[in-house]
Amino acid sequence: MSSRPADMEIALAKRPVFTTTFNQDAQPHGPSVRLKRARITENVKVDTRVERVVDDTDLKSAPALGSLFRKGFDEHFLTKLLSVGNLGVKTDRRLVPTRWSITAVDDTLGKQLIKELKDFPESDCRVHVGGYLGNEYVILLFDDLWSYELFEGYVPLLHKHGADAWDTDYENYNGRKEYAKNTVGGYYAARLSILEQLKKMKRQASVLALRFVTEDYTTPLGVWVVREAVRKAMAAPPIAFGDRELMRRYVVGLCRKRFGFDVSGTLAGHSRLLKNLKVQTRLGKWL
Repeated sequence: MSSRPADMEIALAKRPVFTTTFNQDAQPHGPSVRLKRARITENVKVDTRVERVVDDTDLKSAPALGSLFRKGFDEHFLTKLLSVGNLGVKTDRRLVPTRWSITAVDDTLGKQLIKELKDFPESDCRVHVGGYLGNEYVILLFDDLWSYELFEGYVPLLHKHGADAWDTDYENYNGRKEYAKNTVGGYYAARLSILEQLKKMKRQASVLALRFVTEDYTTPLGVWVVREAVRKAMAAPPIAFGDRELMRRYVVGLCRKRFGFDVSGTLAGHSRLLKNLKVQTRLGKWL
């Protein structure tokens, strides 16, 4: 709950041996050792807005997360609150493993932003390109109602196996009811960063995101890398297009030049979002 790190005195069962652990879902962390005793040695500074939400044992975790997020607390801080069981109805508070709490926060905040976006007008056709630490994103915004699709691929495997090397998940205007089992936590982390930018634009869009994992990404660093890579891409100046076909052709050429991979087959034969945009008839056609 503290607004800044707090001094603590700890006693360990034995001397820790230096190790570093890496995995796909969490940030790197150091050695683990059994804790005998711990106590805080200074007064902890807690923001009154946080204290109010934590003390409200009748407030469910989803509105609690949304309330603090709108007040400027980032997803990293909110993940810590949720992980140690500080949020939610009193009888339902539980310790939550870090990897689950990260995705729970990303998903919860994303769903709340989607509700807001659905009241906004549709975006124009535009492409955002950018990345971070070997994770490159090409993000297409289509002039349509909210939907979202993510493709993830490791560039050397894309060269070797073609479109079959993609992992992908999709949601339509009504959202999804099952966990994104193919792209897992990265699906929700990328979606949150895209939604943040759309809210700033006060627009909704059908969003197709292509993630190219290059050989520069040598060590798994968790989904925070995804979130930051997408934020950098969405913050970059967009390239606007007069229609969807021009945008599609540009992206095909860009991916061929930058990654040496032809995405035309993927876009034409594997994208559920593009198929829906092509075949779904809108009422505006007759108005």
